[in-house]
Amino acid sequence: MKRPAFNYDLKTLPRESKRHYISASDSEIKQMLETLGLKELKDLYQDLDQNIKHKEKLNIPTELSYEDLAQHVYELSLKNKLTTSFIGDGLQHYKAEDIVGDICAIRGLTTAYTPYQPERSQGTLQSLWIYQSLLSSLTGFEAINSSLYDRATCLFEALNCAVRLQPGNNKVIIASDIYPQDIEVVKTHAAHTKLELLFAPIDAFTGKIDSKELQKLIQNNQGVAAFAFAQVNHFGLLEDVDELTDICSALKIKSIALFDPYLLANKALKAPAQYGSHEQGCDMIVGEGQHLALAANYGGPGLGIFGIRFNDKDRKSIRSTAGRYIGKTKDLSGRDCLSIILSTREQHIRREKATSNICSNQAFIASLAGACLLRKGDAGLSKATTTARENCLKTLNQLCQFEGVSLCFENSAFFNEFIL
Repeated sequence: MKRPAFNYDLKTLPRESKRHYISASDSEIKQMLETLGLKELKDLYQDLDQNIKHKEKLNIPTELSYEDLAQHVYELSLKNKLTTSFIGDGLQHYKAEDIVGDICAIRGLTTAYTPYQPERSQGTLQSLWIYQSLLSSLTGFEAINSSLYDRATCLFEALNCAVRLQPGNNKVIIASDIYPQDIEVVKTHAAHTKLELLFAPIDAFTGKIDSKELQKLIQNNQGVAAFAFAQVNHFGLLEDVDELTDICSALKIKSIALFDPYLLANKALKAPAQYGSHEQGCDMIVGEGQHLALAANYGGPGLGIFGIRFNDKDRKSIRSTAGRYIGKTKDLSGRDCLSIILSTREQHIRREKATSNICSNQAFIASLAGACLLRKGDAGLSKATTTARENCLKTLNQLCQFEGVSLCFENSAFFNEFIL
């Protein structure tokens, strides 16, 4: 393969144009060495044992030009053997809309650093407003945060929010049948904090949360602030979200529901705002939105969805969230515009008053997700969800034809995932 030729006089080129960019100029490097009392850069390593130093130049090939590198990577990609993935475990794989490529090609979106200020671009604010509004329509929740890292970190922020909303309570209960990686992340974040984690047990027969044991766990532990559970658990089974929400309401703790936005399409699953025997809904929602716009790509990037109630009955809880919310307002000339109307993270306000030290978000992916939801509409979401359900049943029927293979928890309902 052709290698690029470098015939430049490197001594006369500005540092930005040199083959390898080094931020310090030659004169700056010389000055640093003089300050240290050294003559050459290699003298910086004079204290290292000679036995660990390479005596000859490393056998590293010359770098490729941009065009040659692109061709080389393409040829490598032809060696891939693409197969259908059954790993799943929280990363769903739906067909991405073609509009994703169009939006990714907008250089102003892909090259700009996250603009934190309330006066930032109306275009960016509009895309996040669309994202928030569509997820609000899907979930029934009045306030949707304009994105967090992923579902796991979202869950941790929701648990902390519940503790802030109930001063003096520092215990939270997590369903043992949510995705193990989410539990691992929450445990890591909670270490060395005041947050105390408890875990609700699973009924070995149903594969779902044991509601009676859950009630005992809440009643036997003072200071419980919240219970977090999944609509579709780690085994693919549908939890009784109405019963679990009712238990939280009766025992006066916050209910946090983990959900899949795709499964809230028409003719699919119940929206979180309608959970409970009186359809009072849960208090907070946490979800993963990566698959609304992007295929699973070695685990990332994710898109954390967080929502909280904001209505006549509860207008203050939102202030305790790790929030960044877009809302409509007026500018100085009285024109309609959008702004970040609530920002509670520490890059917006003083650290001692902040609800979280989380310092970034997934605004770009949220913009993609909003665009994809717009493109799909109710019909598109319903079609995708129905197809997933049909493919699930088809796969299940074929696999169960093998001797010794059968469905686990056959008396419990599932939607598009199952365990054998």
